[in-house]
Amino acid sequence: MRAALPGPIRRSYAAKFALAIVLVVLLIVGVGTLSYVQIQGIIEEDAENSLRSTATVQADSVSEWIAGMQSQAGGIAAADVYATDDRVRIGRHLRDSLRWTSSDVAAVHYVDPESDEVVASTGRDYVGRQVTSVAPAWQEPIAEAVGDGNESIGMSDSAYERNGRLLMAFARESRVGGGVVVVVGDARQDFEQLHESQPVVTTRLLNARGHDVFSSRGIRSSSLAGTEAFESAQAGDTAIHERDDDVVAVAPVESTNWVVVTAAPKSRLYQASETVGRNVAVLITSGVAILGVVGFGLGLGTVRSLRRLRERTREMEDGNLDVDLSTTREDELGRLFVAFGHMRDALRDQVREAEAARERAEASRRELARQNERLDQFASTVSHDLRNPLNVADGQRELLATKIESAESVAAGQVRSHLDKIGDAHGRMAAIIDDVLALAREGASVDDTEIVDLESVANDAWENVEADEAWLWTNDTRRIEADRARLLRAFENLIRNAVEHAGPDVTVEVGTTDDGFYIADDGPGIPPAEVADVFEYGHTTEEDGTGFGLAIVETVVTAGRSTSTSPTTGRGSSSAASARPRRPLPASPRASRTPTASRSRGRRPTAATRRRRDGRRSHRISRTITRPPTF
Repeated sequence: MRAALPGPIRRSYAAKFALAIVLVVLLIVGVGTLSYVQIQGIIEEDAENSLRSTATVQADSVSEWIAGMQSQAGGIAAADVYATDDRVRIGRHLRDSLRWTSSDVAAVHYVDPESDEVVASTGRDYVGRQVTSVAPAWQEPIAEAVGDGNESIGMSDSAYERNGRLLMAFARESRVGGGVVVVVGDARQDFEQLHESQPVVTTRLLNARGHDVFSSRGIRSSSLAGTEAFESAQAGDTAIHERDDDVVAVAPVESTNWVVVTAAPKSRLYQASETVGRNVAVLITSGVAILGVVGFGLGLGTVRSLRRLRERTREMEDGNLDVDLSTTREDELGRLFVAFGHMRDALRDQVREAEAARERAEASRRELARQNERLDQFASTVSHDLRNPLNVADGQRELLATKIESAESVAAGQVRSHLDKIGDAHGRMAAIIDDVLALAREGASVDDTEIVDLESVANDAWENVEADEAWLWTNDTRRIEADRARLLRAFENLIRNAVEHAGPDVTVEVGTTDDGFYIADDGPGIPPAEVADVFEYGHTTEEDGTGFGLAIVETVVTAGRSTSTSPTTGRGSSSAASARPRRPLPASPRASRTPTASRSRGRRPTAATRRRRDGRRSHRISRTITRPPTF
């Protein structure tokens, strides 16, 4: 569809809108024309059916009248009086019969078919006269009625006029006597209206030759004779025949070879169709006109609004984010202006955020420079700490070499002493290297976390530290979201630090706070003067210490971006990690139990040990929590 449209139309909304209006107009005209044709067909069919029904009703009326006349003729011919050949009695019988017949019966006659004489009659002018001279129209029906065992009734093929009356003869052979009873019916009263003009239709009665049955003078055959419709009616079917100016319905008359012809002018018959056609044409024209006016108005307003919006967006492309996008429209285009206004405001906010981000990036760059400076300090510290063990190792090596060169034999103990010192120096260097690697690795941000149990991590860390005489107490536990491996390293470093500084029989306690957890021991504690430096790189109070243990702990905890650490002063020492859970976590089933020793090595703590632990004094330094916990 898109490829079928020319380029100018595809690029112009106004052209597409106009094309849509034209297509809608064509659709309306097409649907209206089709509807008119269908309605016209229905109306014409109804009119023809009505005309056909009229012809059928008229044919039934003629058939009933004929049947009535034949029935009356049969009844008069069934009398026994004809066997007497008494003309007086027969005449009296005919006059009596005329009195009880219908008003359509004009006269009744008794004819001798052999002599063609009227033997008796209800009219005295007919008695003794010949049929050929009195009523030649009787000859045909008399001939049809006479015959051995013939019970048929002869009937005139057309009407004849006498004394201003339109008459038709019906002949029936008498049951006895050999004569024929002729019943003359007056057709004018009931059927004269058939060939008179009506307001809409006219009706005629035609015989098999196409002559008008009720036209006594007409001898010219109708133009319908020989047509398909006439032949169909002769065969017993009602048919429609259309001529230039009128439409004709032809219906058969039962028990005869007559047909009723009902004709109606097309202008009158299809008048309703023409009226509907005019109305449809008016509706189509009005619809097209209204659609054109409305379409032009809507299209013009829409195109203007879209052009204005396009101009405003171009200004936004040029950097003008204060462009006016106000509109008085409340329809979809109005909402489109509002949406563009929101987009403009959002873009303006994003530009401001981008500028703020650029400023933050600049601040981050400066912070990175400061961190690099700290890394230089860190490198200096590491190089200094590594240089001391190396100097020791080199001195021991030179001393060992001097002793070996100056003496022919050196005692094995002396050599072993120097070798042990060299091994210690190298071991210290290895420890420093491991701690430096730990600091570098643990300082990375935590990305993969899981739900871990605090008590389980403490127990696993206790297993990994050599502390056969120390005790581990777990006062409480909780489930937190953390990197288990990093949290395990932090616990190991804290437990190892407690064993190294508080003695091998130290008691380490793990418990929970309102917003995190703590690890404490019952050792001598951290001197107040050194509290601020315990997390610094290289800070140690032991000659063989690396000074990275607590620094690694702080690095592990702060790498989670959500926690803080705080040392305590006084008797014993502790470290607390404070945080709020990232999501609600189910409580551990052990959280409600009375605090007990979760893990122990060596002897069980005495009551004095418990009192000493319970009576220790500590002071925690807490830091503000800004993000949810992740280790």
